Amino acid sequence: MKNYPNYSENFIRHLIHSLKQMIQELLASDFVFDRRQLLTELQVAELLGVSERTMRTYRSSKLFHYIKLEGRIYYLGIILYIDLIVHSLHNVL
Repeated sequence: MKNYPNYSENFIRHLIHSLKQMIQELLASDFVFDRRQLLTELQVAELLGVSERTMRTYRSSKLFHYIKLEGRIYYLGIILYIDLIVHSLHNVL
């Protein structure tokens, strides 16, 4: 059985709110893909309150989708939020 991260209800509500906002921007064609949408592994680790080593473990467990550009790992914000919500639901169900 995989060990999924456990997040607070407020954190999940924040993710859902941010995701809804991104979807609304996409539907209104106001969504602009730029560098701000790419999060580094350090940024995601800080967001989740885990170490970079834990992020590497999550990555090797294929817990979150990521992309590798020029040897660096990045997470696309909208996909990361979806991954976090889906994995949080695994904890509840």
